[in-house]
Amino acid sequence: MKVVYDPRHVFYSPKTEFDGFKIKENPDKPGRIETIKEILQLKYGDVITGSKDFPRSYLYFVHSSDYIKWLKEKQYELEDNQEYYPKVFGYDMCLDTQTPISKNTFEMAWISAKCALTGASLLLEGEELVYSCSRPLGHHAGISNCGGKSYFNNAALAARYLQKNGDIYIAILDLDFYAGNGTQEIFYEDNTVLTISIHGNPSLHYPYISGYEWEIGENDGKGYNINFPLKDNINGRVYLRVLEKALLEIEDFDPDFFIISFGSNTHEKDLSTTFNLKDEDYKDIGNMLSYLNIPKLIVQESGFNSHVNEKVIDNLFNGLII
Repeated sequence: MKVVYDPRHVFYSPKTEFDGFKIKENPDKPGRIETIKEILQLKYGDVITGSKDFPRSYLYFVHSSDYIKWLKEKQYELEDNQEYYPKVFGYDMCLDTQTPISKNTFEMAWISAKCALTGASLLLEGEELVYSCSRPLGHHAGISNCGGKSYFNNAALAARYLQKNGDIYIAILDLDFYAGNGTQEIFYEDNTVLTISIHGNPSLHYPYISGYEWEIGENDGKGYNINFPLKDNINGRVYLRVLEKALLEIEDFDPDFFIISFGSNTHEKDLSTTFNLKDEDYKDIGNMLSYLNIPKLIVQESGFNSHVNEKVIDNLFNGLII
């Protein structure tokens, strides 16, 4: 097992976000990743590896040139400590007001993406399990937009990096509380990448516009996107039954690599969400994931409570590593 970690993530420090018309503190703090890194290092020893460098052109595997140019130029317009929120939706390439852009956003998002790309490269070198401490998160970033605190889609970039090395099929399973709408959009017409997301009902929760069960893909990708929107207040037993269905679909797809977009915000003590999974449920999740004998890359998504992260990651890996 390897854990990809880049200490430069601590320089990504968004200050605020808008909740309706109210400004509140942005919850994405460096401590959430530091906690994960420390517990994995303590449990498993010499598993930490730094991110590698890659050509920035790899961003175009997934994102449009217009979006990359917009994000890069937007940050250069800003002063130190200034944060920008979209003024005109549709013109500004951001879907919401919880994804601020500051002077180093582009570089910080690229570092996060390089962690995931490094994880993918380690799979190609023969590693069976890699965990990418990516921050900021990525699964809400689409082809031409940021949103949901995501700027570049880390999991999607890792998938495309793997595929540039041959005729490769990939499954991406999103286990964050919020639907991976960006990942869905990127692969919606692609039958070489199976995308599955288990999440809160998008009628009630972000991203609202995507994550419904009737969204099954289009053209060549029809049947290769599966959403499991779940009710509020479900327990671990319900979640694990749905996860079993998802894993059966992945087993049937028979991918060469398996990418998991993982968020700890399904835990009962994460008060920002409405699922009620307990500590021990994550050991069961890890155990179920381990049954699929496919090289796995886990990419960190949401989960802004460091105390919850510690419990969740500890139990997840107790199940993954048997």
